[in-house]
Amino acid sequence: MLPNPTDTTPPAPATRRRGLLSRFRRADDGAFAIEFGFIAPLFLGLIFGILEVALTFWSTQILETAVANAARSIYTGSFQSGTASSTPAEQQAALKKFKDAVCANVAGVFDCKARVSVDVQRFTSFSGTTITPPVKNGVYDVSSYGYNPPGANEICVVRASLEYPVFVNLFGYSTGLRSGNRLIMASSTFRTEPYQ
Repeated sequence: MLPNPTDTTPPAPATRRRGLLSRFRRADDGAFAIEFGFIAPLFLGLIFGILEVALTFWSTQILETAVANAARSIYTGSFQSGTASSTPAEQQAALKKFKDAVCANVAGVFDCKARVSVDVQRFTSFSGTTITPPVKNGVYDVSSYGYNPPGANEICVVRASLEYPVFVNLFGYSTGLRSGNRLIMASSTFRTEPYQ
């Protein structure tokens, strides 16, 4: 039966409640905001996580390229012939000069001069090559780094490392360092040329 348009009596309370419930079920004005509130943190976390992984890979690649380019001067012997390294002070000066050569190839991603540590070591054979890692008990420690330049036809290991900050750690991924930062490392191992 259709309602009488001239009837001004209010509808019964049960009819009114059914009308409110049906309107509530049909209304979806705030549904998008609520759904976005549920999904946005995961979506934004995923986006920032992807950006951070990309930035970390990019920084690693830049450091790898910088070490490879700077190590060429040790490979050919031109760096050793231009620097004295007989005393500890001369070794520190040569290490600083080599670090400057590494940092000359790093542009804009991180502060190379302040954050990167460089190590140059020589060895007599590939089988006797023992390298001390720059992490001790989860702490970044470069106390074993130094400058021991190779001579002609000797084995050399060049390393550069830095403690890289983690901005988004969405799932509590262990970075290996107690500080929560990542270790970025680049190395180059080679036998020097038989220069004179």
